[in-house]
Amino acid sequence: MNQFLAFWTVIEAQGTDEQAAKWLGAAKRHAITGCYAQTELSHGSNVVALQTTATYDERTEEFVINSPDITAAKWWIGGLGVASTHAVLQAQLISKGKNYGPHIFIVPIRSPIDFKPVEGVTVGDIGPKAYGGFATTDNGYAMFDHVRIPRDNMLMRFAKVSKDGEYSPPVHSKLSYGSMVKLRVGILSDAGWRLAKASTIAVRYCTARRQFNTDQSGLESQVINYSSVRHRLFPLVATSYALILSGIGLSEQFDLMTRQLAQQNATLLPEMHVNSCAFKIWGARRSSEGLEECRKAMGGHGYSIFSGVAEHFANFVPANTYEGDNFMLCQQVGRAMLKQLDNLLKGKPYNLKTAHYLDTLKTSPALTLDAASLHNPEVQLTLFAKRAANLVANLGRQVQAGRVWTDVNMECWDICFAHAEYLLLKQLIDTAQEFGKSAQHKALVPVIQKVTNVVCVFFILVVIFFQSWQYKIYTEKEEV
Repeated sequence: MNQFLAFWTVIEAQGTDEQAAKWLGAAKRHAITGCYAQTELSHGSNVVALQTTATYDERTEEFVINSPDITAAKWWIGGLGVASTHAVLQAQLISKGKNYGPHIFIVPIRSPIDFKPVEGVTVGDIGPKAYGGFATTDNGYAMFDHVRIPRDNMLMRFAKVSKDGEYSPPVHSKLSYGSMVKLRVGILSDAGWRLAKASTIAVRYCTARRQFNTDQSGLESQVINYSSVRHRLFPLVATSYALILSGIGLSEQFDLMTRQLAQQNATLLPEMHVNSCAFKIWGARRSSEGLEECRKAMGGHGYSIFSGVAEHFANFVPANTYEGDNFMLCQQVGRAMLKQLDNLLKGKPYNLKTAHYLDTLKTSPALTLDAASLHNPEVQLTLFAKRAANLVANLGRQVQAGRVWTDVNMECWDICFAHAEYLLLKQLIDTAQEFGKSAQHKALVPVIQKVTNVVCVFFILVVIFFQSWQYKIYTEKEEV
């Protein structure tokens, strides 16, 4: 799986046409198997500080891949433990004594013939994971002792190193990050489909399962008829629709961005980066919580591996930390939206299309909230736009007042969730409008509208509960 999701994707996006033909041709014939090696034992989210080096030797026209110490060992790499013969590896590019930061190299790990480690490479499996998750994935480690690779093993679609060691930067400093976004896009879709499967299992189980309140016919009540069960499961079914549809939309946007990047056009990259960060964080958190809620709704039988729910939780919960720890990654969203707020205040156009919800700070649209209006798509979207905009404005005030950036992490967290929920809701509303124009899908419009209403109210209730909980904590602190 890592061969298809990461190894191929990175080479296609970052390699020249010649490199793609060479390496993907071999991979498609299964002459080689690959993985994506970024995370190190001491560095995960902080990619800039990776310690593995790739030092260019002009005399031999080779890069020397080296792990300076054990903390630089590549770690958690899917497919590296047993199966991979090659890795697309992130390492600090050093040429003529200057460090140009992390770049991507294709590095041999094992012989494709006998699978013995290449000379200078120490490689193995990191062992079992929490909850028994990823049991069939050989997450591995690797260290490199001055392993030499040819110059053209550096992926050079954007950045380049000439034979004499001259470095040519990409036209956009962030072009190399485009392919990394792919994995976050995948997490959003995975979050939706896993939650869809778990909530389907739980709803079906609770429909068949009967407990208490025997009626005249001698049958106990179906568990699904208890309000506490419906209130837990039905919003999760609706949320899975929102995640799946947003995953489709984000994938289409990623494909467009990839085509543009191939033409040295990075216009969509900032938008894609911010939205994929927000979606990854929200999807990982809410789907993990939802999977566990589905298990609990099934009572004791949900804890059995045969329920099919526990395995989804074990395999998905690490998404909260891989491809960027959620609490670190949310700062990317907060910082990006602060820049858009600055543009608004200076009368400049936004750099991000999704930042238009900040316009509500100028217009201050009045809202009449009642049961009927909460089912109005325009009111729903305006409500969530105002919420997100107000949180961004609050972060701006906090920073302007002198709070250091490391102290506003929770403000960034709130912005990230509000940004994601606005986009999720907008995707549902847009989908209903698109379906309404299609004879084939028109019958689905009432279904999508009901899903949207459930999601909207669910988001609102979660926000109210969380803010009440925050207020309680802050009040208790003041009293202490």
